[in-house]
Amino acid sequence: MKNPAIASDLSQLSLCFFIKLVQDQGDQMVVSYARVHSNDMIVEIYPTQTEFYVGFKMFRFTSTNLYDDAWQHLCLTWENTRGVTKLYKDGQFTEQVTNHATKNYALKAGGFLVLGQEQDSIGGGFDRNQTLHGRLASVNMWDKVLSESDIAAQYTNCSVPHGSVINWSVFKNVTHGNVAVEEL
Repeated sequence: MKNPAIASDLSQLSLCFFIKLVQDQGDQMVVSYARVHSNDMIVEIYPTQTEFYVGFKMFRFTSTNLYDDAWQHLCLTWENTRGVTKLYKDGQFTEQVTNHATKNYALKAGGFLVLGQEQDSIGGGFDRNQTLHGRLASVNMWDKVLSESDIAAQYTNCSVPHGSVINWSVFKNVTHGNVAVEEL
């Protein structure tokens, strides 16, 4: 958990990470951010879809199955001028979803960012059924929409540069609960 997680309001963002999920584990909470509502921003992965919430508004992607017990690279981008979110898997563009309700929305600064758990209240309200059962690495977030070539390079190089908003290295020393940190 990181608080405060975001230094200034965001009108666009890119969130990238590596994830490894085993089959038959149900829905997986990857990232949750709460400041105004408990669901200001969430990434949740199901066996048949990935859901990304911004400002309590959902973007549903149905083109990607991540339950194959292999490492996957995922990037989500969002911008508020058109309310568009794009999903990239393993460096390749997969799908675009528009939710006009996020036009002109700004993700407010401050708040709590939690990896691997949904917040049912701001900074808490944790439910053991809303956790990540898998592995997560290189979670970074930027205050801009990354280019397709930048996202492809992250996957190709197996390396994610430090995010301007959220930096993976911050989370190594702020774990809570049944979390194991491995250095590879």
